[in-house]
Amino acid sequence: MARDATRPIVVGVDTSPAARRALEWAMDEALLRGCAVRAVVVWSVDVTSEPPWLPAEEIRQRHARELAGTIAEVSRGRARVPEIVPVVLEGAPAAGLLEEARGAAMLVMARRAESWVRRALLGSVSSACVKHATVPVVVVPPPSAGPADAEEWPAHDAGATTG
Repeated sequence: MARDATRPIVVGVDTSPAARRALEWAMDEALLRGCAVRAVVVWSVDVTSEPPWLPAEEIRQRHARELAGTIAEVSRGRARVPEIVPVVLEGAPAAGLLEEARGAAMLVMARRAESWVRRALLGSVSSACVKHATVPVVVVPPPSAGPADAEEWPAHDAGATTG
């Protein structure tokens, strides 16, 4: 544990309640370990939700503001807050998180409350990170996850992973 104290905890952050919960978990763990948190948002131009002529720097700045807002929201009211370093990267989410986590103490991310069909068809950032990370990965369940949500994958699909 002592050598992990200088290595940060990397956490993937977006504006979802699940990501806020993952950031909370990472902050609590960082306080226990005495290390920093690198709060990472990875973005790419999404022509389905943004005009393609919007300057990339404008999109990056919006993500930086959203990240700062999420960090402020999660930090509010806490007696102690670890050092938090905001990181805004452009690229594919899984690849960006995996690269940022190299050499970290761990990678923390949220599992979205999505149907198993959506994850099976589209893949999952958390699944890709679990499969390819070079550091331990903690996948924090969404706030609404309870015993009923635990078995989202069909029981007969033993080779499937959640997240």
